[in-house]
Amino acid sequence: MVDEAVQLSRAGRFDDAVKTGRRAVEMLYGVTARDRGAGLPTLVLACTDLSYYLSDAGRLVEALERAEEAVRLARELYTIDRRHEEQLAEALDALARRLMSCGRAPEALAACREALALIDVCPDVLLSRLLEPYAMALAATGQHAEALQVSDRALQLLRGLAVDQPVGSPMHGALGRVLSLHANRLFEAGRWAEAVDVGAETVTHFRESMTGSQPGRLVYLAIALKNQAVYLAGVQRSAEALAAAAEAVEVSRVLVAAQPETHQPLLASCLDTYGGRLGESDRRAEAEAAAGEAVELYRALAVVDREAYLSRLAEAVGNLGAATEDRQASLAFTTEAVQLRRELVADNRAGHLGNLALSLSNLASGLAKSGRLDEALAVGEETLELQREVAAVNRPAIVSRHAEMLRRQAVWLNDAGRTVEALAMGEEAIAVAREAVAGNRAANLKILSYALEDQAARLGKLSGRGSRQTRRPGDTPSFSKKKARRAQAMAREAQELWAEYQQGASASG
Repeated sequence: MVDEAVQLSRAGRFDDAVKTGRRAVEMLYGVTARDRGAGLPTLVLACTDLSYYLSDAGRLVEALERAEEAVRLARELYTIDRRHEEQLAEALDALARRLMSCGRAPEALAACREALALIDVCPDVLLSRLLEPYAMALAATGQHAEALQVSDRALQLLRGLAVDQPVGSPMHGALGRVLSLHANRLFEAGRWAEAVDVGAETVTHFRESMTGSQPGRLVYLAIALKNQAVYLAGVQRSAEALAAAAEAVEVSRVLVAAQPETHQPLLASCLDTYGGRLGESDRRAEAEAAAGEAVELYRALAVVDREAYLSRLAEAVGNLGAATEDRQASLAFTTEAVQLRRELVADNRAGHLGNLALSLSNLASGLAKSGRLDEALAVGEETLELQREVAAVNRPAIVSRHAEMLRRQAVWLNDAGRTVEALAMGEEAIAVAREAVAGNRAANLKILSYALEDQAARLGKLSGRGSRQTRRPGDTPSFSKKKARRAQAMAREAQELWAEYQQGASASG
């Protein structure tokens, strides 16, 4: 029955795999009650596998519970017989993946490190599996350089292991997963051209998988296309990005036609990405339609399992707000996204605080565009407070967004006539943006360029007003002239950084 559940999962029949996996676990609990030592190894395996089936079926909370159960049982087994270290490592690997799905990256990172520390000489196959969630957890906690190193190591291992393996084999599938993982890490590291190249290899890899007549692999192709659309957009290859996103939606619709309940979350995710690409191509009506369809799908999914889909619904609603041209309707969606994020934070503050801050920053921008400057400033201040709270725990993960929010808040303070506060916040924005550039230059050049340009403009206006004041012969240069020189220096640096950013994007394209 355990083997039957595996075959159902490989065929993409996730709900059937869950049912069969549950029956296997129930039966094995009975066996284990009669002979604990004999039944425990297979029970650990069955619980671990069931957590994967539940995750594939979109039941994230129950998947996490089963993974935790598998780790408890595996620890008991390891206590009885230390030769079961690999089984405990595999259970911890599954737990790390489920924790990542639930936004609990620091706990996932701890589980990964425990798994890797268990085995002195780890077989390459197992090591390559353990490195996958480890790289994701490192990235999610802001440790991008180490995450990239880990994903590169996993990729080199899998390239070796997959040599001469047939298309459609488990090792061939694992190579595809790690290619996708590495492309994500490259993109986050600002190595956009390499991300596009590895993303293209990932798409090709999964296209080849289709020759094996395994429809379930369409899922991986859809995900690869969706990710590639993001990478291509990052290097300003908008037409190719739009084409990739459109194909991801088409593939997802094929899957939904065959298994609606299983693949609706994938279709919703692809539509969400597609809406973003349409918006960047100035096809606003189509963008709003795609984003709206994504929201409706997530609303229906959240009715069935609110805990599993609330975070995705919040993200989709926020994106719909960005895609909606009507300003009042846009604000309504952006406000709803904030409310949904607050609900998530109430249950898991650490896991969702950063995303609440992001939704609040979008709301502040919408309010400012609507001329509601006082409200924008109040929401902006709350955003900054939350970002500082996140930074106290995981500063690298929030520093780019924090720099951009400081820059925006400085602009709104200046628009409100609060010049002194605007100048102080502008200086802070520049300092934090420099910190972001030090950590990831390519990804943050634009933010620093904008922050410098804004501050130069503010200083320039002040020096302009000051220059109209008369200066007596023999006096030292006025403070206004010093501000003017500093403004000019900032403006020059902003232009140089912008040119470097444009050159990098052009070279990537």
